[in-house]
This record gives sequence, structure tokens and C-alpha cells, in this order.
Amino acid sequence: MEKVDVLLSGGTVITVDAERRIYRDGAVALRGSEIVAVGKREDILQRFSANEVRDCSNKLIMPGFVNAHLHFYHTMHRGLAPEDLGGWLWSNYVHGNVATVLTKEDEIYGGLIVLLETLKAGTTTFLEAGSYNPQAVIEGLSRIGMRGLMGRRSFDQAIMSHGMLLEDTDVCLSENLKFLKKYRDGYNGGLIKACVDVVGLGRCTNRLYLESKAMADDYNTTLNLHLAAMTEEVTDTRMKTGYRPVENLYHLGALGSNVCLVHMVHVVDHEITMLSDTGTNVIHCPSTALKLNYELSSKGKFPEMLHHGVNVAIGSDAADCSNYADMIRTMYLAAVLPKDYCNHAGASSAEGAIEMATINGAKAIGMDKEIGSLEVGKKADVIIINMRRPEWYPNYSEVQNLVYSSSGDAVETVYIDGRLIMENRKVLTVDEDEIMDRCAILGHDLLKRTGLKVPGKWPIL
Repeated sequence: MEKVDVLLSGGTVITVDAERRIYRDGAVALRGSEIVAVGKREDILQRFSANEVRDCSNKLIMPGFVNAHLHFYHTMHRGLAPEDLGGWLWSNYVHGNVATVLTKEDEIYGGLIVLLETLKAGTTTFLEAGSYNPQAVIEGLSRIGMRGLMGRRSFDQAIMSHGMLLEDTDVCLSENLKFLKKYRDGYNGGLIKACVDVVGLGRCTNRLYLESKAMADDYNTTLNLHLAAMTEEVTDTRMKTGYRPVENLYHLGALGSNVCLVHMVHVVDHEITMLSDTGTNVIHCPSTALKLNYELSSKGKFPEMLHHGVNVAIGSDAADCSNYADMIRTMYLAAVLPKDYCNHAGASSAEGAIEMATINGAKAIGMDKEIGSLEVGKKADVIIINMRRPEWYPNYSEVQNLVYSSSGDAVETVYIDGRLIMENRKVLTVDEDEIMDRCAILGHDLLKRTGLKVPGKWPIL
């Protein structure tokens, strides 16, 4: 018999492989950092012996989620913005009052908190939207053992009074290049690597877009930016360039298969064709779109994008505009909202939501040959979910129960790169209590520095 390190034996295996096979009473064999076998339990046990056999009866085994959009520094804003501020008003409030006074330690512990939150809900890989202190952050976060991409937050153009922390175009490009050169191969084992982040949302000149795309091409990495989130952004971009946001990037030549465009609520049909023709990736963040009233229910075209072959992934977004980083809750919204706003129950599905959270996310960051599904030769990024819970019964459909009935706290065990990162909901790589305690202290200090009062309609005594 062939020897492996770990056998995940029994339970249901959702592979998300090319045939989308699901194995009840299945098994997955891991050796080192790779998956070496996936199939029915009886077949796998006849072929392999293992140093450890993990009984996964009443469990769901599946690829780890790819959270394709989250922010680190925004965690320190959580709960500080009045909830009647949407869109630009919200952004100007949090960036004008909080982002300008953040320290490196705020960003590191804010990042650790959100990574803990999304890891404990089954995320193994993330795409982060840009940090003010990227060197300190990548070195401070790598110890958690997650896979991901992150960059430096940069923009060079003010829009609608949003000029806080704006930089000259040359500074944006030179600092981004410096970070990219230093961390292109990652830090502390290489799981977290550098990408190119610019803010987007009308806050970038055409030169910054174009040269950032060239930089991402040169270093074989991802260009990540927000786009077409709000009506005001579309109007401003048309005034400055003559084009809608997607049109503008298309005519610049700044779209492509290594580009991730986040939000993308305000997109029209011919722009969908541009996205499809260029292989550009779209990252849907439904929880933020709802909370900040981006008009998703009236303007969203995500089913149309998928129908035209656009790769659509999903992300939880930031802790102060989505307010949670649970990818199962995010899948739920991605699955149910189109049924309503398209007035067609078949406009979306649980299977499609799982694809957006796994293989589509992997494709968006150019890693679909390595992660995003359980297949022989891919990285052993595997999560185990407890189905022995009331919300899973009667368990006719593991797929529907996962998306429509479950939540992230059902995730019990996480392997990343073949390494056991979480077991029985305890993260093994970092001290969770130390991180939460330190974040609480930093939050108290931050509140004093900003002079803000916690918003709310009820008195806090």
C-alpha cells in the first residue's frame, strides 16, 4: 500500500473538480502539501495507509474558500460609522476620521482579527485590498499560516471631497514597485505574496491604471481595484474620460485575466462583453452592496456576467461596511439575491455560489491550477465542516444545506498547504486571545485619538 500523511475518511466530499463530483462516504488523501487521492472511502483505503486517519463521518470535506476581497485596516473602523451613511458619505467618514490616524500596529492586529474571523469560517486564501503599511503588515500577518495576496493602498486623484491620504502618481507607482520587488515571492514561507493594489472608484488617473497593469504583467501577479460601485463614480468617470468605468479601462488596455474588479454593480451590457472578451475577473461583495446601498437590487447584473463567461468570485469585504467575514453567509447572499432582483428563481443556484467561493476565486488570482478544488496534484487546502448540527437535518442535499442553512461556525478543521491550521475550531498557529485582547486595547486608544462617539439610537450607560 502507498503511504500518505493524512487520510480524511468518510463523510461527504464536494470536489468542485471539472466534473463537479460529490462523493458520499468519500475520502481525501494528503501527502506533504499536496492532495494525492480523492474518491470513495473504500477505494482510497484499499490503496493507501496513513500516519493519521481522521474520521470524517457526518462531516463535509471540501476545498477551502477563497475570500477574494477583504481589507485589513478597515477592521479598526468596525462599528464606528453611523449606519445611515451609504456610499461616498460612509467612505469619506471612515477615511477622514479614522484611516488617517491608524498606526502600523492597528493595521497588523486589525488584519489578524479579520483573518482569524474568515479562517474560522473556512477561508484558506484571501485577496486583500491594500494596506498603508504593507511591509509591516505582511511580516506581521504571515505567522497565521494562510495563503493570500496583498498590496499597498494607493490612489492619486480626489473625487467628491475624498482626498485623504492621496499621493502623487510617481509615489504610488514607485512605492508599489518597491513592495512588489521585495515580496513577490512572499514572506516567511511564501504563502502571502505581493500583488498590485490601487483603490479605483474614480480615485485613480488613467496613467496609474495603465502603469499598474503593466507592473502586474511584468511581475506575473494580480492587479486589484474597486470599480463601478456607485452611480456617482460612473458620472465622475464619464465627465473626466468620456467613458463609463469599465469602458475606460477597456479603451486604455488595462483589462485582462490578471485583473480583479471589485463591486461592479453599475455595469451595462456592452461592458459585460468587454469583460468577457478580455477575461477580466469580477469580485462580487453582496453584503457591502446591500449595507451601503449600492443599488444592487435594481442594477446588479451578476447572472448576466456569468452567462457571458465572465469569471465572478465573491468576497466578504471590510469589517466596517460588510461587518462580517463569513464566506458561507456571503455565499448565501450571492445565491439568493439574483432570484429576487431578476424575478427568476433559476437565475442563481447553490452550486454557482460554491463555485464563486472556491474555483472562481482561485481563477481570479491566477491560482486555479493549484487551489480551488480537491484534485490530485493540487495544494492540500481542505476544510472539514460539521454536519451533525440541527440546521443540516434532514440532510437530503449537502450542497443546499451548506449555502442556505449553514454558517461559518460549522467549520471545524482547516488544512492549508497540508498543514493543520485549525482543529476543533481552535486555531493552532496563533494565540487567539492575545490577538483579541490586543485589538481591544488598540481600539480603545484609537477611539480616544479620533474623538468619535460610538453611533447609535439607544443610550449606552
